[in-house]
Amino acid sequence: MKKPYRKRYILFKIISDSEIRENLVENAIVSSIKELFGTVGVSEARPKLLTGFSGKKNVLQIDHRFVQKVKVAMAMIKEINNKPLILKTEKVYGTLKKIKEVI
Repeated sequence: MKKPYRKRYILFKIISDSEIRENLVENAIVSSIKELFGTVGVSEARPKLLTGFSGKKNVLQIDHRFVQKVKVAMAMIKEINNKPLILKTEKVYGTLKKIKEVI
């Protein structure tokens, strides 16, 4: 029997000189996961960028089994629209409540 889907939340910071829209960041993360692990990897990881967080800190919701793979895919992203950037993973959480206490 397959285990149920459990969510994990990756809190990460965008380090860049220029402003980058959230939808471009989400598309870059999905493309990077797809490049490294294929279409099946994307569908199993279920990446979803959550909105409503302030500043350059963002939260990515993923499947608990793909935390390390998604972190690797995020580290591979060096630029979006020819604008250099770094996606720095701060911490992985199991609930949104804990993230809201930190931010």
